Amino acid sequence: MKLKYLLFIIFFPLMVLGPAAVGFIAYQFIEQTTFEKLTLLNDMHTTDFIGLHVESRNQTLIKNKLDGYPSYVNAYKKEVLLEVKQSYEHYDGSFLIFDKTLDKWFYKEGYLKGESKMHLSAIGFDTLDGVNVVKIGAEQYIYSKHVFSPWEWEIYGIYPLSKASGLLYEIGFAVFWVCAFILMLLFVITSFIYRYLFLNPLTKITQFSENVSMLKLDNKLVIESPTEFAVLSHSLETMRVKLNDNIEKIEAANEDLSEFSYRTSHDLKSPLTASKQLAKYVLEDIKSGNLQEATSSVERIFNQMSKLESLVDDVLSLTRVDLVTERDEFFDVHDLLSEVKAKIDTFFHTEECVLTMKVDMGYPKIFGQRVRYKQIIENLVSNSFKYKDAAKKQCFVTVTLKDNDHDGIMLEVEDNGVGIPKTYHHEVYDMFKRFHPQLSSGSGLGLAIVKKHVDKLKGYINFDTSDQGTRFTIQIKRNK
Repeated sequence: MKLKYLLFIIFFPLMVLGPAAVGFIAYQFIEQTTFEKLTLLNDMHTTDFIGLHVESRNQTLIKNKLDGYPSYVNAYKKEVLLEVKQSYEHYDGSFLIFDKTLDKWFYKEGYLKGESKMHLSAIGFDTLDGVNVVKIGAEQYIYSKHVFSPWEWEIYGIYPLSKASGLLYEIGFAVFWVCAFILMLLFVITSFIYRYLFLNPLTKITQFSENVSMLKLDNKLVIESPTEFAVLSHSLETMRVKLNDNIEKIEAANEDLSEFSYRTSHDLKSPLTASKQLAKYVLEDIKSGNLQEATSSVERIFNQMSKLESLVDDVLSLTRVDLVTERDEFFDVHDLLSEVKAKIDTFFHTEECVLTMKVDMGYPKIFGQRVRYKQIIENLVSNSFKYKDAAKKQCFVTVTLKDNDHDGIMLEVEDNGVGIPKTYHHEVYDMFKRFHPQLSSGSGLGLAIVKKHVDKLKGYINFDTSDQGTRFTIQIKRNK
């Protein structure tokens, strides 16, 4: 099930039940508050009534010294009772009066007039949710009781409970719809926020993941907010870029592998085919007794096998670049250069070319894989010997190891050989590239091997070349 449908199933009932629950709670609160306010209002109205109609007449009796005459007092009482019968335009309440001297109740004319307190008590005084309630006939009233001692009256201000209940229902209904509107508005706002903050980013990430699974890596993933999705977006975009780079590298490696397979098979087959043909000539020459020609053919076979051996060694060296398992160790650069010089002396006529080794390092030791440094220097120096310029009076090759300005090592191999033609500069590190085949019969893998070793050491290599010679410069950061 999709996330948006799941969230709808979860939240929609809340949007329906929410208003009902909030309305019910609000109704309970408003009910209690309304009863309290009506009781207070009824009490204030009763107090005003007593002050304006009862107390004022009693003060008149006292002022005229008539309060001791029952006939005058009863006359004033009748006036008040007549006023009790009146309806108030802006107030639905009324008054219920009990005269202790007569043991009578007085209410609106035609109802309970002159009824005894016992009779009225049987009808019912009660409390409802903490509010004083009196039942008169079928009607219930909120009441507040006041005693006026001079006339021995109990005055009850009463207010119809039905009016309060109707008001409460109207308020509760209004509250319900207001809550419903607010919650629906919140639902709409939440939906938009959810779509913007969650659904849209998740949709983008889902689409991005599907594209990556199908190796469609052209579309970028950009999510700016919220922060968590932005961080995830950045990580996924970094993964996409790296994956794309790796695929390009794999494709390039496949192309190199195809070319490598073709060139290797061709270069391996060529000396084998030549040797096979020469072996045939040797047999024919032996049968014919021509030993001198047979010997010459055997020598050529030997040379072809030597070339084949050299090619196989270079191919093995190239494949071993990725297979070096030697651990990093401290090694002395003087010992390394001495070892390289000894090997060069074995394979080349060093008396024809001056080989100079220089070390200009504050700390002449390197922590790293020794075999890589050795193969880099050996290949560069052997290339310098192979492609020396016979037209120059004195051939030289100079190897310099020194500290650079960025806590690293700089290796320079300089010669005054024939140089590299400008048209081939972009192919210098390609496999099987030989720029002076007339001078040497190498495999064309030497500089490719050097470049791979430098890459493994996370270094940089560049060169300057002309007909005056070539200088390779390698920068490698020291391992800590």
